[in-house]
Amino acid sequence: TEEIQLYKAVNRNMSNQKVNSQTCAYAYLDFDINAHRQKFSTAAAFVDATDTRYGHSSKDLLCLGGSELSRLGELIDNDHEWSDRARGLGGIEVRPQKSGSRIVVKLYWDVAPLACENFATLCLNGGKLPSADNEDIKSSKKVKPAPMGESGKPLSYRNSTVHRIVPGFIVQAGDFVFGNGSGGESIYNGKKFKDERAGLALKHDRRGILSMGNSGKNSNTSQFFFTFNKAPQCDGKHVIFGEIISGYEVLDALEEVGSKDGTPSSAVTITDCGIYRPLETPSAGFWFDKPDADSFGGTTPVFVVQPRVALVVPSQAAEAKFVSALEERCSICASLVDEGGTAQKVAELIERFSVDVVVVAPACCALVDGIVEPPTLWIETSSIGSEIGISEIILKAKPIEALSVIESMSWIARKRGEWKLHGL
Repeated sequence: TEEIQLYKAVNRNMSNQKVNSQTCAYAYLDFDINAHRQKFSTAAAFVDATDTRYGHSSKDLLCLGGSELSRLGELIDNDHEWSDRARGLGGIEVRPQKSGSRIVVKLYWDVAPLACENFATLCLNGGKLPSADNEDIKSSKKVKPAPMGESGKPLSYRNSTVHRIVPGFIVQAGDFVFGNGSGGESIYNGKKFKDERAGLALKHDRRGILSMGNSGKNSNTSQFFFTFNKAPQCDGKHVIFGEIISGYEVLDALEEVGSKDGTPSSAVTITDCGIYRPLETPSAGFWFDKPDADSFGGTTPVFVVQPRVALVVPSQAAEAKFVSALEERCSICASLVDEGGTAQKVAELIERFSVDVVVVAPACCALVDGIVEPPTLWIETSSIGSEIGISEIILKAKPIEALSVIESMSWIARKRGEWKLHGL
């Protein structure tokens, strides 16, 4: 009726009032492949509930060592209370999703403001908008649920499915109405919105382009896709409105479960999404549903942060040593093996917010000596940005000490009170 329609319109407007190019320049999506999060959560619950029965060294799954983790599968299979639960999921996972879950995107507000507002709002709905001082995230105010759309479904990407993955081409998602690519709904009263010419003029010329999915001219709703490669067949037909700045390892993992006809070989879900505020919002990691007897549902979701690291190393052999030392607790985003233009490439990675820290092997220090201060954008984007020195971003370390240097000497150490770091 008219009253219901008015409520929907007001509710939708309230959710949109802060969405603009200043507050929502970046967004993030968390992808779960093959129900990994639920399987990992089940393993955590099993460890918490049976620590006395089986003598686990800790009730916390994240604190168990390799030998203990390796025997959990057998223990749960032979446990009469837990075996059916595990089998119903197809088993458990004792380690987090190797690729992590988070993809961070930069939105092209100056090119396609309608598409950006639509996407940012669908990422934000049901969550909190981070501010420069992160007060909104720290606030104890209850998060409002995502408003309902004309379809009767929440206007949010959260808990929606990825319905199409074609290796070498695209991964497509955003149909939160039917989940199969036949539906979708925009924030603009549920109506399809027009193609933006500037977005149509851009080229799908590389991996990681963010573009609108549609069913023809001027038929944009909520569906979107990322490119796996150049996709010239999409040029002029789909509006480009952003690009991935980090999380390519997640994109790699998504491509691995694709097929020629586009049907994913494993179920893929967007388990969380939101607005990414550089230096305030965790940029890489995984969700851990921590057992909590006092919580409704029995768990408290915690995002475990894995700092994004770029390496500057003298050789591939040195790179392998750094990767071995860091890969369990960090996300290795780039490796620059002693080559021309290293300083410029490092500066670009930092300025684009594509990495959190850069670890430089002692033999390569001279390659980055020309970078003496953080980019202006770091200083302007967050209250903490003005306090960070370049020595907290570019770290000089040997492989054996790299992890401890990141955890104690980088700007990430400032976030310990707010972020849950993997292994700490």
